[in-house]
Amino acid sequence: MTFDLKPTTIYTVYGSPQLDESRQQSLLYLYQPIIGAEALSLYLNLSADITVEGTSPELMHADLLAAIDNGLAAMLKAREKLEGIGLMNTFQKEDNELGLLLFYQLINPLMPSDFFQDALMCYLLMEKIGQRRFNRLVERFRPKQISTEGLTDVTKRFRDIYRFEETRFAANTELFDETHDKFIEQEISTNTFDWVFFKQQLKKFNLSLAEEDQGKIEALHQMYGIDEMEMLDFAVKSSERNQIQLSFLRNLIIKSKKAKSVDTEIEVSVPTDRNFTGDFSKAEQEIIRQSETIPPIKYLQAIKNQKGGYETNQEIRLVEDLISRHLFPNSVVNILINYILVIQNQAVINQNYLNAIANDWAQRKIQRPEEAIVHVRQADQKLVKKKTTGRRSNTSGRKIQGRKETLPSHIKEPPKEKKITPEKEAELNRKLAEYLNKEGES
Repeated sequence: MTFDLKPTTIYTVYGSPQLDESRQQSLLYLYQPIIGAEALSLYLNLSADITVEGTSPELMHADLLAAIDNGLAAMLKAREKLEGIGLMNTFQKEDNELGLLLFYQLINPLMPSDFFQDALMCYLLMEKIGQRRFNRLVERFRPKQISTEGLTDVTKRFRDIYRFEETRFAANTELFDETHDKFIEQEISTNTFDWVFFKQQLKKFNLSLAEEDQGKIEALHQMYGIDEMEMLDFAVKSSERNQIQLSFLRNLIIKSKKAKSVDTEIEVSVPTDRNFTGDFSKAEQEIIRQSETIPPIKYLQAIKNQKGGYETNQEIRLVEDLISRHLFPNSVVNILINYILVIQNQAVINQNYLNAIANDWAQRKIQRPEEAIVHVRQADQKLVKKKTTGRRSNTSGRKIQGRKETLPSHIKEPPKEKKITPEKEAELNRKLAEYLNKEGES
């Protein structure tokens, strides 16, 4: 596509017509050090093309090049930086009369509060500006707490000021619900833990659990497939002064599950009546079934077992952190683990590598194992095409990420491993399937 793009090529921009002040501040202070001034200029000029309807008219790249005062090669490099950081998606199609047409979708930058909760974004920013300036930015954007000590709250409440007819309100709730749904993105429903029952049982033992620790309990439940009663047993054993000690609880679970992975069979039930939409091989279908049934840590242990290795404490913490972010269902986490350890043939899961892939998949809104496998397959095909055409001799070792050609080179890659052959990959996945199915029959 790079060689087909000309100043006369037509493009259209989609996105939000305006950025609020917080996102503008985020672009200027947080994104610009990472992407550079030219990429920021490109983003702002494309954003200016968008009308209130959320799209631009058909425009020529010659006008865009004049606006940013740069050449085509520099514009393409800036565009790649925007794509790589998750600020833009690029689409193309061929028109019989007009030739190549490009469609740019601008993505809103993260709010500062969300930016600083993203470990990879923090890493990229600090690598560019240094820790001292990074700390100053943290202080600049940190939520400010206002002390109300010695003050009396005299704020009026809603019902003190506003009146409305409840019957008319109730008659329109369906319309309001539909309106609400149009303004939110679909969230993953991963909460399978019965908190009402679990808290009732905790009360019987006079145990308390801090509200901020519930997410960690939920992550441990998803990682290891621990039900409410088993979790209660670990909670009682890890309590001190009527308070659950999360670090002790976590260590107890890890120790217990490691022992079980060696001494006992893992009970796994893989459904066989799963319907698939799409062209998936039998091996891929089996991987999808397993990913939807097996908790991530058991899945990690099974792969390490087949490779003759073992899961490290660092790998367990990485998977635990990923699950606690609620970006993906367990099935997609399992596919990600399979990709790194089987397809990429890495000996261990590297933190920066895992975060880069997870960020890429999250921004592509991959939420099902089928979507993950299709993305992996397409990215591999793109890589092969690039190698055979000779358009790029070095892809920085990133075989599968959609942003592989634009990820900043200073991110440390995992240690180089010889990429597994398709035949070896199929054989390893076959053995993995046999191993898990055998345990499911026990």
